[in-house]
Amino acid sequence: MAKIALSNQTILITGATSGLGRAMALALAPRGNRLIVTGRRAELLATLASEIEALGSRCLTAPVDATDEGAVAAHLTDAIGKLGRIDVAILNAGGGTALRLGTERASAVAVKESMARNYDTLVNYLVPLLDYMQSVGGTIAYTCSPAGSFGLPKSGPYSAAKAAGRVLFDTARIELGHTPIRFVALYPGFTYTEGLVESEIPFKFLIIEKERAVRQMLRAIERGTAHAMFPKRIAWPVRIGALIPEPIRRWFLRQVS
Repeated sequence: MAKIALSNQTILITGATSGLGRAMALALAPRGNRLIVTGRRAELLATLASEIEALGSRCLTAPVDATDEGAVAAHLTDAIGKLGRIDVAILNAGGGTALRLGTERASAVAVKESMARNYDTLVNYLVPLLDYMQSVGGTIAYTCSPAGSFGLPKSGPYSAAKAAGRVLFDTARIELGHTPIRFVALYPGFTYTEGLVESEIPFKFLIIEKERAVRQMLRAIERGTAHAMFPKRIAWPVRIGALIPEPIRRWFLRQVS
């Protein structure tokens, strides 16, 4: 797949008010891009926009609830109308908190809310972007997770949402392989961000710095890497775990949880 340069591009980043989304926006800002950044918190978007423009890129913000299909559609129409096009879309909205099934906290409402935050936020942007990019081309990158490979203790709803997103994204890649759309699935491992709860990570050596994660994500987008899971110390155990007999994997995960 042909490489692209993430400079002088119109780039949409969802979930940009914190974590990896914000870090990617700031990393792209010195490259003369036109950045469209979204999230639910208007005050954080305003601060981010000031930082982006100080670094040399134009910035268009929109406080959008990505679980609202109508709001997302209106946002995309407005953004394309103002900037003319979207070259790269980084669908990064989401996030999860520890939630153990069978406990009082894991109500049906809580489970569905987690699923919506991590699946609906993908679907609501992905579907209209597929319609738009079929004719004009572009890159769609999706921040998935190694957790979407199989069920993980304390992460059932999050893992399920990421698994659903991964399968949907892969299906889009197959069904629209004849179009000029590039699909890049990103699988960052545990990363030092605001949402990370270190006490929930069984092995601290698995956590990587945010800056490293951003470098690898942007490199994968530029190269058009179909599936980029990192770091290797997460990627290999996940790949091996998906291959071993399910009873053995289940026993091991019970022990580490």
